[in-house]
Amino acid sequence: QPLVVSIVLHLSQQLSGINAVFYFSTNIFLKAGVEYPVYATIGTGVVNTVFTVVSLFLVERVGRRTLHLVGLGGMTVCATLITISLGLVAKVPAMSYLSLVAVFSFVAFFEVGPGPIPWFIVAELFSQGPRPSAMAVAGFSNWSSNFLVGMCFQPIESALGSNVFIIFIVFLVIFWVFTYFKVPETRGRSFDEIASGFQSESGLRAGGVEKAPMVSLGGSASPQTSPSPPPHTGSQ
Repeated sequence: QPLVVSIVLHLSQQLSGINAVFYFSTNIFLKAGVEYPVYATIGTGVVNTVFTVVSLFLVERVGRRTLHLVGLGGMTVCATLITISLGLVAKVPAMSYLSLVAVFSFVAFFEVGPGPIPWFIVAELFSQGPRPSAMAVAGFSNWSSNFLVGMCFQPIESALGSNVFIIFIVFLVIFWVFTYFKVPETRGRSFDEIASGFQSESGLRAGGVEKAPMVSLGGSASPQTSPSPPPHTGSQ
């Protein structure tokens, strides 16, 4: 289960849509009607740098799981606003400002949560022995999904237009739900504590078969049995 958590966390980093924004931000701003899209793209990089530093101060104070949930939730809202602004900008030119704020906020929430957090959590889910292999598998899923987004975004965007970010909204919601129910908080916990949490969860799922009911006899528990018939004492 820790390996599954690791893979999904790294998928959440790339399938959140962050690299679609980074790779094609100038084109996105151009379609949103931003007057100087190149400068807006530079602003995206500045926001990325600033909130990367901010996350360093938050990660030990707030907790990894909490930051990941906040980041995914914030990105979901921002992706929704990007979709709305791109869809309405032709009728409402002021929507270009909304798209600008939404993209900047999207990047900020990424750097608070899905940007750094998967690397922290994956490193803390495994002991020193299997950790390099786990990091390699997680990294492979990360870069594979990154490649997928980079190759597929433009064709899909050409087909769906302003609705392309709905795909990322769906992914973000799925990853938020997975994180809420499956990802443990690792801040301030030892590897043994984290591992015992996974073992307890597995034990609860495997404990569907109940043992035979026990009854107390003289203060001690014993299996419940039917009483034996009394001996036959009748005279012939």
